[in-house]
Amino acid sequence: MQKVTPMDALEQEIIRLKKHSRVLEQELGERATHFKSNFKGMAVNSIVPSNVRKSGAMGIVGRVARLAWESGKIKSFATTALMSALEYVGVRAGVNLYQKFTNRKKDK
Repeated sequence: MQKVTPMDALEQEIIRLKKHSRVLEQELGERATHFKSNFKGMAVNSIVPSNVRKSGAMGIVGRVARLAWESGKIKSFATTALMSALEYVGVRAGVNLYQKFTNRKKDK
């Protein structure tokens, strides 16, 4: 980047950078929209290999999983189970940290 000294040139540079910023914001918005619309497919592709997905059994399992996920009760249960697991891990990590801290005090 070159040094800008005259006030007019500085204002021109500010305008240019604002336009560039708007273009980048729009591009980011388009990428986020694409990600939102393709998230489920990308998640499945990252977990299940394509040769397994193409087999008939996986197609049936996928349809059952999709129907189950669209059910409000299953989604609610999965969310509750995940939150409980995260709380357990958090509490366990806190207890371990507390024990390390108290053991250090005892050693001194």
